[in-house]
Amino acid sequence: MALLEVEKLGSPILRKIAEPVTLEEVIDPLFQSFIDDMVETMEKFDGVGLASPQVSKSKQVIVARSNTNARYANTPDFPLLVLLNPNITPLSDVMIDSWEGCLSVQDLRGKVSRHAKISVEGFDRRMNPVFFEAEGFLAIVIQHEIDHLNGKVFLDRMSDLSTLSHLAEFSRYWMPQSAKA
Repeated sequence: MALLEVEKLGSPILRKIAEPVTLEEVIDPLFQSFIDDMVETMEKFDGVGLASPQVSKSKQVIVARSNTNARYANTPDFPLLVLLNPNITPLSDVMIDSWEGCLSVQDLRGKVSRHAKISVEGFDRRMNPVFFEAEGFLAIVIQHEIDHLNGKVFLDRMSDLSTLSHLAEFSRYWMPQSAKA
């Protein structure tokens, strides 16, 4: 496995709509190795999600996993998720505000409003169909990563830029005391 270079805000690939993954790509061992490299890269940089455009491949691939993580303290754990060609459908009009950061928008955090509960459909890394419902933190992560597949970053979803904060100031002024402990 290998660490991949993470594209930063300003890179044109972050603003492109990603192409669907084909069955031919899925059966290629190099493509499977790329997915493993995405997971390794996400974990190395303490991310909870990563979309393939963030690592220079404009394909509809996201990976996500949450375990105890310094960047996202006090968030629930969830196991590794690999989604190809994902689609989401909101399951209610209820929205939740959360602080988001991004490996491609380094050292910034901002409040974003996302659907609290979604249905997710797509394929796993072997092109087997998957369908499930996600809510709370997992729903937020999936929506954030799917935005990358559609050429968007979390800054595009912020309705109030006054919460946009450098990471040091986020920790100092915005992070709840319970998360600092």
